[in-house]
Amino acid sequence: MFRHKYNGKEIIIRFTSQTKNMNVNKDYLYHKIISICDKILIAGHGTSFIVEDDKGRFAVGTVQHGEVTVISIHHFVDHTQIHLDNREAKKPS
Repeated sequence: MFRHKYNGKEIIIRFTSQTKNMNVNKDYLYHKIISICDKILIAGHGTSFIVEDDKGRFAVGTVQHGEVTVISIHHFVDHTQIHLDNREAKKPS
């Protein structure tokens, strides 16, 4: 768990029980999340987000707003399990 003050607001970044014992560079992810803190703090309560770790995996997290904003990392998706369609999304007609 990591506590940080960002623009006067206290935030906590934590790893859930599913991820806390994984081989993860937590310092890298803490700094990465702090770098996007402006976006996270304006995101709605319960909003999910994804950041890439130093091994190319996607860390999936959520934001919980309260007296203290809690950012929880729930899952990691290995880059070999990411299947994206690179076609442009069609606008609704």
